[in-house]
Amino acid sequence: MKNEKLKINRRKILKVIPAGAAVVVTGTSTNMASAQNTIPIQFKHGVASGDPLQKKVIIWTRVTPNEDNYKGDIAVNWQISADENFTHIVNEGSFITNHDRDYTVKEDVAGLERGKRYYYRFSVGNSTSVTGETKTLKDSGKEPLKFAVASCSNYPWGYFNGYRAIAESGPYDAVIHLGDYIYEYQVGRYQSPKAEELGRLVDPPHEIKSLSDYRRRYALYRSDEDLQEVHRKYPFICTWDDHEFANNAYATGAENHDASEGKWAPRRRNATKAYMEWMPVRVTDSNLPTVRSFEFGDMATLAMLDTRVVGRERPLEYGLDVEMDERGNPDYAGFHKRLETEERSLLGEEQEKWLDQTLKSSANRKVPWQILGQQIIMSYRPEPPLDNVFTKEEMKSFPEGEQLSMKVAREYGGFYNPDAWDGYQPARRRVYDMFEKYDGNPIVLTGDTHCAWAMSLTDKMGGQHYGAEFAVQGITSPGRGDRLPKVKEVEQAYYDHLDHMALANIKGRGYMTLSISAEETITNWYVVSTIESREFEVELRKSLKYTAGDVDDGQVILQDVTS
Repeated sequence: MKNEKLKINRRKILKVIPAGAAVVVTGTSTNMASAQNTIPIQFKHGVASGDPLQKKVIIWTRVTPNEDNYKGDIAVNWQISADENFTHIVNEGSFITNHDRDYTVKEDVAGLERGKRYYYRFSVGNSTSVTGETKTLKDSGKEPLKFAVASCSNYPWGYFNGYRAIAESGPYDAVIHLGDYIYEYQVGRYQSPKAEELGRLVDPPHEIKSLSDYRRRYALYRSDEDLQEVHRKYPFICTWDDHEFANNAYATGAENHDASEGKWAPRRRNATKAYMEWMPVRVTDSNLPTVRSFEFGDMATLAMLDTRVVGRERPLEYGLDVEMDERGNPDYAGFHKRLETEERSLLGEEQEKWLDQTLKSSANRKVPWQILGQQIIMSYRPEPPLDNVFTKEEMKSFPEGEQLSMKVAREYGGFYNPDAWDGYQPARRRVYDMFEKYDGNPIVLTGDTHCAWAMSLTDKMGGQHYGAEFAVQGITSPGRGDRLPKVKEVEQAYYDHLDHMALANIKGRGYMTLSISAEETITNWYVVSTIESREFEVELRKSLKYTAGDVDDGQVILQDVTS
């Protein structure tokens, strides 16, 4: 209900099972370890599961040796059971971890049944982890699905109340995380003014670049009780965005990386290795390490994309790439023409071929829904002119980037975001051609902007629609409405300027859910009342319905069903 607020009880106690119950990221799976192979450890970073398949799922934890300088092997036992009391253990083993993989443990558990809930735990000697819950996928049928969607969790902006709200709602078939799981910045940059007061300063205190840096930053995030709890409750399906590397990353560099910081390739390798160690994702030797698909019975195909590092050329930038006209003025019209017509790689040829085959296979199986989990706004979405909202004097007080956006939007009818698909429009056209070629009901899930959006997928005003896009706000990262006043008036400008816009919500932290049946998808956006207190409420901000088959006539109408 729109005005119904859910109060979160944060005093829920995590279940601990008593001890004694029966890049290249290397590690060794063995039989259960004997007692003499154990050393004293602690489970400080919780447990997690992810990348569920019909008969397999990843389970994860990390062990912390009590001895600070210990660098040897540790044998970690794991069990997965059909019941939470572990009276029906279906698989078990031991994983040898060590300093080379930061004492993380990641087991790809096989031999499971389709569409079933499982419970798992880890142990070393007399130390036993909390019990995690997970679920495998069905291989057939059109049973309803429910997902939670999250992105952009910046530790020093405040508490991860959105994660706690997901953990205490549901149940969900999976949590889809669209990236910016961590941020790379140093203490004092891009953080809440209250970060120190809230106990949310980052570790290490400097910008992260080395492998040790990235590992320490993940360790900080995974020490958070709310993030631990949502990982414990539900399997995650994740992709990375830029801040797992550095701001506005691309294949060969990043906006937040310059020559004084050394070569980009080692930093990218460090970030990738730490990600693969700390995240519950399946490690492969593929050139597309986070690009994979999941089949949820005969109901939905979920394709996870990488629009950030494997295929992306450096985006054009207003500050670097705008040429001057014959009068010596910035030629923004010519720059926009380049964005609209110039061939620039975003996914890369290999990933485009993979996506085409994934969509083709889904259509051949007559799966109703094709969901793309990815990072950046896909639909046509230039920033609108705001002259009817702010005076020129008011605009002068805004950040420099906002002033440029408003100037260009006023003079040229809109301001493109070159970092989004609007900056790679020929690449977007090829994806839209795939949507048109294969039967289905495309849904694009998006993070990155820290705002909540819903749009019909198009590439111009009044153009054909190819599906629907649902974008989630940040868990803690601030949106455009945190930089600008008159939030409602700015939001109205998006509706007035873009006829395919169904939701523009530029302020508020939270998460999104999708409830999917063969006939329709209902998407809900939830906002938490605060991220500066551990006591908070959750409000349903908007609920939209996307009807299967609506895309067939080229006009997708997202119906407001908020009540």
